[in-house]
Formats: sequence, structure tokens, C-alpha cells
Amino acid sequence: MKNVATALAFQLISAFGACVLLAILSCETTISIDDTLSSNLGAAAAVPVAYAQTTDNTNSATSSNSEDLDSAVGNNNNNNNITTFSAIGQISSLVITVPESGFNITDAFKVILTGEWNLNVNNGNITEFAVNFLASPMDGSKPHIHQITAFRPYDNNSGEPIALTKDYSLSVNGTADIKINGVPVWEDADVSISISKGNIFIFDPDDLDTEDHFGDQQVYGIVTGLFS
Repeated sequence: MKNVATALAFQLISAFGACVLLAILSCETTISIDDTLSSNLGAAAAVPVAYAQTTDNTNSATSSNSEDLDSAVGNNNNNNNITTFSAIGQISSLVITVPESGFNITDAFKVILTGEWNLNVNNGNITEFAVNFLASPMDGSKPHIHQITAFRPYDNNSGEPIALTKDYSLSVNGTADIKINGVPVWEDADVSISISKGNIFIFDPDDLDTEDHFGDQQVYGIVTGLFS
């Protein structure tokens, strides 16, 4: 009986080891975009917060009280532009699938985008830029989180620093890394970011570099704080 029990135990241990090895090998397979989108975020999934560093005694450009920013514009020697500032805001946007014919905005398939963004510029150089937003298809399928990091502006041959204009506007082109659910999917993708009159934020990823994932559409948001 001891020999039979020993043999049975050995077989069970061997089967368990084979299962463990199979699991390890399965984890080493390449992750596709569909696999990444299908990741179970769970009912409590949340968009990571995009933080921005701010200074004391500052005011939002979206409010009626913007003396600090106005003073920064007046005291700046770079054509009255602001070369040191921080901006924060929210993403609130739709990606709409446009059919070839019979377009109806009510019936068109939509992906709802919600999240946050932040931008820090110091002496004309971007020191931090991050966008995090949840993409939720209208049918409830495959919700996923996008993280945009490692933004690198194109080389500026004119030598002009990155700055807000007198009406608090900004436009910068460059490249960035785009993740889905924390997994890098598109690296060094061409993108552009812009702020319009201290109120509207736009993130525009290149359609080819992102495999038409955003439907050749821009991601829109609002500016909730602009600090200098």
C-alpha cells in the first residue's frame, strides 16, 4: 500500500508541475491590442489622477480674477509670453464612429472619454506632461484606460521657448508613448497638444501611428486651473 500511495503522490506532483510550467509559458506570449482591451478592469476601475505642481498665491485663468497671470505676462521679457506655468484640467470627449452613408449622430457608435491631464513648463521647457483617461464604449464592452506619457517636443530650429501667448493659448507638436491599461502599445507616436484661450485643451494623436484607434479624431478637455 505504501508503494501505491507513493506512486500516486508522485503522479499528482508531476501533474501540478506541468500545469505551473504551462502557465509560465502562457504568460510569455505577446500581448495584442485586443488582449489589452479585453483586460478586466473590474467594477471599481478608476482613472489614474494626473497631478500638476502649482505655486502659492495663484489664480485660474478661467476665473474673472487672473491678476497673477496678467502680471506674469506684463513682466515677461519673451514677447510678453509666459514661459513658466502649470496647467491642469479634465478630459470630457467623445470618439464617434462615422458610417460611410446615412450618418445619424444619435445612432452613431460612441466611445465616452473621461479623465484628467496636466502640463508643467519651466523656462520654456516642458518638465511634465501626462494624460490619463477612461475610454468607455456606449455598449459597455471593453472599457479601457489610456495613459499618455514621455511627451517629447520636436526640435525647434527657431529656438523659441514653449510659452503661453497673451491670450493664454499654446500649441506644441512632438511624440509621446501611449499605453492601454498600463501596457505600452504605441511608442514615439506623433501627437500635438494645445490650449485655447485658457479654456479648452486638445490632445491630437496621429491616426497612422495609433492604428486608427482614435478614429482620426481629437481628444477634447477643459482647463480647470492655469498657474504661473
